[in-house]
Amino acid sequence: MAETAQADPDLQYLDQMAAIHLTPSTDSKPGRAFVATPLQVLSRQEDWVQVRITGWTQAGAERVIYAAPGIRVLSATLPKSAVGDLILTDTQDDPETGLTWTRTELRGWLHDPALQSDLNQIWARAEPLFAKRCTACHQRRIPDHYTANQWTSHLKVMGPRTGLPKEGQFLIRTYMQHHAKDSARLTQNP
Repeated sequence: MAETAQADPDLQYLDQMAAIHLTPSTDSKPGRAFVATPLQVLSRQEDWVQVRITGWTQAGAERVIYAAPGIRVLSATLPKSAVGDLILTDTQDDPETGLTWTRTELRGWLHDPALQSDLNQIWARAEPLFAKRCTACHQRRIPDHYTANQWTSHLKVMGPRTGLPKEGQFLIRTYMQHHAKDSARLTQNP
């Protein structure tokens, strides 16, 4: 199932991975925000942009923010020192795994980020990359034949064989996860 861009005019998507900081400065260890992560721009200060990323963290592993509970689509990772700055709200238990997930908000700063208002523009880059690099050795896979979590496992093994830098591998992984058979769960938990 293809994901369409949100109707919210304030919603933007990261066009590529970016370092995310708690302040508009490179003085502290940054986290990482990942390609196609939806975010809201809160303010601007010179060439810094303050953003809000909303996602889900697993209890006991709050340094990693995922797009939805139980689906390992990465939105951001944080240094240990930044966990105390997260805004944690409601929780829910995943009936399939019994794990507890917490809705989490991260407010951080990106330095001169590449933002895209249309998620389909990111997919327009990812799909031909997938088609070209992932059919050199085998038949083309159909994205919705696997779950988002299964794509993580498949591409962890196959990604290095593509000859692509990690950023390109991650773009393909994110594309496949957002088009997986359980991708509707990604839009149900913004």
